[in-house]
Amino acid sequence: MTETHARFSKLAVRDVTILVVGVVLWLGFADWSAGDTALADFSGLVVGGLVGIGGYLLHEWGHLLGALVTRSHVEAPSRLTSGFLFSFDSKRNDLRQFLVMSFSGFAMTALVVWAFYAFLPDGLLATRVARGIALVGAFLTVFIELPLVGYALLGRGLPPVENGIHQGNASSQPL
Repeated sequence: MTETHARFSKLAVRDVTILVVGVVLWLGFADWSAGDTALADFSGLVVGGLVGIGGYLLHEWGHLLGALVTRSHVEAPSRLTSGFLFSFDSKRNDLRQFLVMSFSGFAMTALVVWAFYAFLPDGLLATRVARGIALVGAFLTVFIELPLVGYALLGRGLPPVENGIHQGNASSQPL
């Protein structure tokens, strides 16, 4: 297994763990957020926040899946604490790879927003927190990531994204 595969495997374990914990906590405690007590507020914030973060993780994995399907050159961050899942090499990849990578993340965001509105029950603070985080993610996608696609489509080349939206900065700390 290459170092990059090992890093992505560790990130996958991290993110699946976060998603599973979010689902388990949702099943056990989301209903507690229906009230107007401090416990309802706390459980709604924690459970909804964790589920909302899961939506962000799915967005990032959507980008990575698009990059991998097109055999893009990507690099995993060297730290598990990185807020970004990978670095997309804008010098070695082409426009098609960039567009597939970008739109795969956009599609996952749309799916997450739809699922949160279709399946999470109304009336819970946990639901409102999760939906709010998903909508913030969608807003950032439209106003930060989509202009990068426009930049590329206008023939200006791939945006230099080494320190940008989908990338983790290099670090000397190993995963």
